[in-house]
Amino acid sequence: MARFAGWTADFGTFELISPAGERSSLSGGEAGVLRVFLESANRLLNRADLMDRLGIDADTNFDRSIDVRISRLRAKLEEDPRNPRFIKTVYGAGYLMVAQVEWS
Repeated sequence: MARFAGWTADFGTFELISPAGERSSLSGGEAGVLRVFLESANRLLNRADLMDRLGIDADTNFDRSIDVRISRLRAKLEEDPRNPRFIKTVYGAGYLMVAQVEWS
């Protein structure tokens, strides 16, 4: 389980719990991406890094599939997904999860 900015990610139950206590389920893909981001909080990750850490074969999968998973995560995490607070896009370089994370 990981806690960040009032949020809780329970990877055992694939649940995301908001600071207000609202629960939403995560798909396996969303949970995988979120876990990688939280394990690498405050470090820049490019698509190739993400795909490698998720065990996705870049030769058979389109790297934009990562973007779709991130978009879905932003919709669950962010008040304004178009102006994200947690999962930042660094244009031309990758993504950055901005958070202090506590694991239990």
